[in-house]
Amino acid sequence: MRVRESFARHRNGLTLALLVVISVVSLGISTDAMTLRPTAIWQSFVAIFQQSASAVGRFFAGTVTSIRELSQLREQYDELLDQVRQYETIADDIALLRSENERLREALGFEQALPYSSLPARVIAKEPGSFFEGLTINQGRTAGVRRYMPVIASQDGMQGLVGRVEEVGLSTSVVMPVFDHDSFVAARLLRSRHEGLVAGEGSSEGMLTMLYVAKSARDEISVGDTVITSGMRSLFPEGLLIGTVEAILGRPYETSLNMELDPTVDFSRLEYVFVLTEAAE
Repeated sequence: MRVRESFARHRNGLTLALLVVISVVSLGISTDAMTLRPTAIWQSFVAIFQQSASAVGRFFAGTVTSIRELSQLREQYDELLDQVRQYETIADDIALLRSENERLREALGFEQALPYSSLPARVIAKEPGSFFEGLTINQGRTAGVRRYMPVIASQDGMQGLVGRVEEVGLSTSVVMPVFDHDSFVAARLLRSRHEGLVAGEGSSEGMLTMLYVAKSARDEISVGDTVITSGMRSLFPEGLLIGTVEAILGRPYETSLNMELDPTVDFSRLEYVFVLTEAAE
């Protein structure tokens, strides 16, 4: 049984060997004399070996060539991948430039429409966190900036009050924003014309507070009303947007109303401002 099983397992190999022997013997037999020649048999073995060696050589040569071509394809793929990444970077840069141009175009149009002499500036620094002392801009004394000059900005087609210049250097200045605890702005409700004082709460992400509004004006004020600068005994010219009413507060025993305002300027995305040079004079 074992012999039979071994034969079954190696049947293909034995059959191949038998065919090779038969072929060799057949080549060694002369067709004329039908005689077996040892030299012919040896030559047949050599020929088979040479053919086998040639086939193996062609196989390895083809494999080496394929590996080389694969390596070249890999290098080309990496080069193309680098080019794609460069193109993506260029596309991102173009998108950023377009966005920057749109903001600059909006700022330029806003500056030309202002009734005041103004100096454009860029915000170059902010103190970390929600509570900070000021915004640093890239214009200073050499550009004509002076302390207490009003600072405004244009966002989404509206001009809003940012604050006032508090410190002035040669080429930079620090702006105190309206949300600072020490900031107070004389204000007026645009629709009802009632006046009050807008104070900051110290957070660029929070609300402003409008104080000292006459309690009798309660029925004339609504959520969503616009608040502007009044220009009354103030560094700020009249008519600058400050914010909109978000909530009206007032207890029965209090003599005035307090209101929470949503600032017109979104300080989290503030990039460009305008220093009103004529207004301060």
